[in-house]
Amino acid sequence: MPTVNLELQMKFLTELNEALTEALDRYADEGADKLAELNYMKQEVARARLVIAERMDDESDDGKSGRRSRRMTGGFQEAAYS
Repeated sequence: MPTVNLELQMKFLTELNEALTEALDRYADEGADKLAELNYMKQEVARARLVIAERMDDESDDGKSGRRSRRMTGGFQEAAYS
């Protein structure tokens, strides 16, 4: 299994979050659809950051917090809309 640099992923997500914040400020006068899409992307970035942070905690604890991370990420399961 390949090794993943979680710190690099967290840095990328932090920069993406900052860019989305700037975009929300820049496009504040645009339509509601564009703002809703940007807000959705920010929520997804926040969710991804939470998952990465949990994985980083798991690595630092040598897997001791596995039960906790599965319990906490359970609320972020995919949902299907029709």
